[in-house]
Amino acid sequence: MTAALLSSVCWWQLAFLAAQPLPNPNLGPEQVIRTVVEALHNRNSPTTNAGIFTVYQFASPGNRQNTSPYGKFLRLVKLPDFAPLLAPGVTTYGPLALIGDHAEQQVNIHLDDGRSAQFRFVVSRQTSQQTQGRCAGCWMVDQVIPIR
Repeated sequence: MTAALLSSVCWWQLAFLAAQPLPNPNLGPEQVIRTVVEALHNRNSPTTNAGIFTVYQFASPGNRQNTSPYGKFLRLVKLPDFAPLLAPGVTTYGPLALIGDHAEQQVNIHLDDGRSAQFRFVVSRQTSQQTQGRCAGCWMVDQVIPIR
């Protein structure tokens, strides 16, 4: 019975990972930002912190230098400054500022309790050298900055 249980857990984990969005060169900067914001808003679907794990997959190598390992990333995302990204509400997006392989976009969160919060998302297109060949040409998140 233990082997059958482990087998089902492994298959479930593989199915979960296959269903989550991952960085790929076909996603533009605006699509990456929307994917990340939606993953944060739905952070516990299909399982606890699944959306935050998706966001971690979109963190650039430079971002990960400051936020890894995943446990540290998880704690940082749950800090009060980022709480509005995890709460229910309406999201609007400012215009995308694109300069070469770098882009920024303001994201406005209008919370159900009437409060609002703004964040600046900074993304860049990765080179093969930055990602050690794993995601060359992918747009990935360098920073999410709360705007006060």
